[in-house]
Amino acid sequence: MNCLLMREISIKCVIRMWDTYLSEGDGSGTQVGFELFHVYFCTAFLCKFSEEVRGMEFGEIMGFLQDLPTNGWGDEEVGMLLSQAFVLSSLFADSDAHLNMAD
Repeated sequence: MNCLLMREISIKCVIRMWDTYLSEGDGSGTQVGFELFHVYFCTAFLCKFSEEVRGMEFGEIMGFLQDLPTNGWGDEEVGMLLSQAFVLSSLFADSDAHLNMAD
């Protein structure tokens, strides 16, 4: 997730993601909105494959995550994950100490 999913998703879809990330800013001019929304997107991304990885051993999971089946993904798949990320961020935004960022 450190490379912001650029290896897993086409550049066109990555630009679509980043556009959404940047629009989710906190209004203060900082990148906190970007960083937090990326956490929610990664959560939605991993949930997409949760059934497949539940029965795997650790080594199999690592191999799967290094070669995800996202080659044919387009706007529809990324849009769905962005929607799920937005729902997650809305649901958990007011939770006590949820994703508490230390200054």
